[in-house]
Amino acid sequence: MEANAGTDLQPFSSRYHSEQDCMEALIEMKWPNGFVCPRCAHTRCSRLTSRHIPLFECGKCKHQTSALVGTIFEGTKVPLLKWFEALDLFLLPGGISAMRLSKVIQVTYKTAWLMLHKIRHAALEFDARELLCGDVKVNSDQYGRNPSRCQLSHPYASAVVAGCTVTESGEPEQVKIRLVPHKRGNEKRANRHDLTAFINGHVDVRTSVVQLFPQAFRLYMPLRRVVREAWESLKSTYGALGLKHLQAYLNEYTGRRRLRLQGELPGAEETMRQKLLCMCVAIPAIPYRRLIARQPNQPLAAAA
Repeated sequence: MEANAGTDLQPFSSRYHSEQDCMEALIEMKWPNGFVCPRCAHTRCSRLTSRHIPLFECGKCKHQTSALVGTIFEGTKVPLLKWFEALDLFLLPGGISAMRLSKVIQVTYKTAWLMLHKIRHAALEFDARELLCGDVKVNSDQYGRNPSRCQLSHPYASAVVAGCTVTESGEPEQVKIRLVPHKRGNEKRANRHDLTAFINGHVDVRTSVVQLFPQAFRLYMPLRRVVREAWESLKSTYGALGLKHLQAYLNEYTGRRRLRLQGELPGAEETMRQKLLCMCVAIPAIPYRRLIARQPNQPLAAAA
């Protein structure tokens, strides 16, 4: 169940003011160097505008395609203008719940929920392609435990492996947080086998110096703070999150955190939007049946 985040929503401000503007942006993002046929790689085409969605017909094999094919927008009945507004709101510091999104862009709760999960899926798949490299720290930690020193354990805390690259000052830069299967509550934590599985799936060991922190009393504190911040942020926006989709929400937090770090420079907000849009164009949509059939607390490799 998702809770009201309580933060004032920023008004939608973008250079996309019509369906045509959004479509042209997707076409430019999908084919930055000009049309390329997905079937035969021919670069000449005819643009067919007789339908609501522009079609491109290959000049060689006559295959017809659109800029939406192979993206999270494929098959959608939601106007692109609402999708672009959802992308903007997704980048808010605390994100946005499906309940609030449904009210802001005026769609059903189910539609808003599916839209946000498709964006999260794109962020996860894109993130999986970029391995941690350089100076890497890996913690065996818990997600969902009260950061107060007075509370030693929590029955609903979930074991996670958190890894990050660090800057010269020692601060976490690129962060990945992955749930460990079947370890919840009672101070259960990832063991060295879990940490090794995380490294094999998410770290470029050829170009990295990896330091492990498997013990609860000796963790890399800057990375531990990120896990605590993820819990506080997701709890404030979504309330209690079940295990089934918790990994997707953790991916949302780390993906948004990285985008916002890259967007801290003056004038970088538009770049941040463009990077998120690039993820959504590069990753095919996840079918609804596959999304709701997702197993809770997937193994580390499956969640990659």
